[in-house]
Amino acid sequence: MFTSKLLLLLLLTSCGGGDDSVADTEKPTISCQTNITVAIASTENEAKVEYTVPNATDNVGATVTQTNGLASGAMYPIGTTTNTFQAKDAAGNTATCSFEVTVTRNAPSSDKPYFIGSDPTPSGKKWTKIENLSDEFNGTAFDDTKWHRNPATDGFNWIGRAPGLFESDNVSVSNGNLNVTVEKFVTPKTVNNTVFTHGGAIVRSKNLAKQGQYYECRMKANKTIMSSTFWIAFKQNCTTGPQRKLELDIQECVGRVHSGTADWAKQWDQTFSSNTWRHKQPCDVDTSVQAPAKTVLTEKNNSRFFVYGCWWKSPTEILFYLDGKLSHSITNPPADFDLEGYITMAIETYDWNPVDEADGVFATGSFDDLTTKYDWIRTWKLDNQ
Repeated sequence: MFTSKLLLLLLLTSCGGGDDSVADTEKPTISCQTNITVAIASTENEAKVEYTVPNATDNVGATVTQTNGLASGAMYPIGTTTNTFQAKDAAGNTATCSFEVTVTRNAPSSDKPYFIGSDPTPSGKKWTKIENLSDEFNGTAFDDTKWHRNPATDGFNWIGRAPGLFESDNVSVSNGNLNVTVEKFVTPKTVNNTVFTHGGAIVRSKNLAKQGQYYECRMKANKTIMSSTFWIAFKQNCTTGPQRKLELDIQECVGRVHSGTADWAKQWDQTFSSNTWRHKQPCDVDTSVQAPAKTVLTEKNNSRFFVYGCWWKSPTEILFYLDGKLSHSITNPPADFDLEGYITMAIETYDWNPVDEADGVFATGSFDDLTTKYDWIRTWKLDNQ
């Protein structure tokens, strides 16, 4: 009797009658597909992207859920979207995988202004390129028939704002770009009793820019405290006129800000900043007056090429476009902007973003770091269809 009971107990124990279960610690296995890149037309804003949702394997089975990004078949915006998926089994073990979907726009057409969405072209009109105010900067030669790069010849007699000196040998054309490269002089230079420690440059059109026209450039800023700009400058003379000294800034930014940057300019390395000026002159106003407008970006101005556009629509209405979209406007400038001026690209220094102790980029930066690049400049006028 005793023996039978003992055998029964031994049998129950060996068959699992006791609690000897082991916790499941094995993670699922999940694998995502490779990254996806989609190019769309320059006038489109998004792309439909389809992909295969990843499967998971596990010793007891797992479910897959998307934790970040957009679903397959969704409309993806310009830029990079990261899709992340998680596999989870009944015991709570998890594993994840990710892949990126990058949507890029093709380059804007060279036969019309860059507009996305709402096209402001008036009914019955068309845009015609003004060739002597436009340049694709192809080849390796600077076009001296269209542009000044020597401040001694452009009629403005401005050599730069200390400590930045305008020097024509900092201007070049290569790889399809107009390049303006900045530098820190090994030995400071003294010009007109002023000491200059850094070099930039200024480029001006030889032909006149006029009200009613559309101006655009594709530009990538340099990475220094110096500026990257695209604007229209106007000559002034108290004797022969015009007496008003105007300035139309389409884009003015810097490559880097720091603790010594003026508070109002702390975002000037990631801004589309436009302005209209009526400068103080002995025969005109006693105080300079401005009417600015800007758009703060989510990217640095030196992170990529941006297309900056300006429709100088009338003497009192100026519209500014960023990558083909209306960004901001100025409808109450400090004077009527009805004069003729010159397209200008000035790479200079400012007292509100001064050279600081951490300006090592001038010594260690690459050509790309030190160079403001203009892929193209295009100017358009309205003609009847």
